[in-house]
Amino acid sequence: MNAMPRIALIAASFFFFAYEAYAQQPAQEKTGTISMSVQTANNPPRTTTIDLPAPSPNGPVVTGEPYSAEVIYERIQTLADGTHLTQKAHSTKQYRDSEGRTRVETSPGGAQVVEIDDSVSGFRYLLDLQNHVAHRFAPPAESTREDASYAQTTRVDSSAANSAPARGITPTQTDHPQSSTESLGSQTVEGVYVEGKKTTTTFPVGFMGNDRPLVRVTESWISSDLKLTVVSKSSDPRMGESTMRFRNINRSEPDPALFGVPADYQIVDENGEKVEIRITHP
Repeated sequence: MNAMPRIALIAASFFFFAYEAYAQQPAQEKTGTISMSVQTANNPPRTTTIDLPAPSPNGPVVTGEPYSAEVIYERIQTLADGTHLTQKAHSTKQYRDSEGRTRVETSPGGAQVVEIDDSVSGFRYLLDLQNHVAHRFAPPAESTREDASYAQTTRVDSSAANSAPARGITPTQTDHPQSSTESLGSQTVEGVYVEGKKTTTTFPVGFMGNDRPLVRVTESWISSDLKLTVVSKSSDPRMGESTMRFRNINRSEPDPALFGVPADYQIVDENGEKVEIRITHP
């Protein structure tokens, strides 16, 4: 299990997914800290400041398998009284060329942001589309990249898995979650052949202060050609039902210009762990 641009729950912690699969992470979503200041003047513009974490290096580079697609994230939570809360669908656009370069288009807090991972040069970019600024990040000191293998790291609900057993309730049978995986066969999704698997994880009594076992079920449909999780579904009594799915998959070569910095952008070299983006609203 491993990762494609990190990119892709941004905008103030919209979604939290649990899914497992192959090489290249579909979109890693970022969580941005959004603060807002209002200028005082006649017809004052409103300025929103968003702090985004620096883009992380991708996992194994996948070459020779270009594509472009839209990725849709949805979540439905059921309350104790049976009320269903449906969060508005959030989407990103993703691209990969034959050389393994990736691009993810997102909109955290209303900002139009593009994350580019240039696996050829090693540089990563965060493009601020409103202010025409390209925040550039140098390659890691020690690259962890390697040729793609059959395993994609996807966002996992690690908060529970890494928690210590809660005090007050004594865990039964085992102190650790127990998981089992079964095959779901194969099917075609968006014109892509995928193979499915279902993973059931049971958290024992007392692991998180729970007085009865908690069961999380994750379903993943994986393309061995694209090395992507094309569909992922997670059912968790704490978080509700979450879905990630690729839509409108196009396997032709994307425009090379999508993986470069536009000529009219100012390039700013960054060394820190976050980037500040300011949006001015009329």
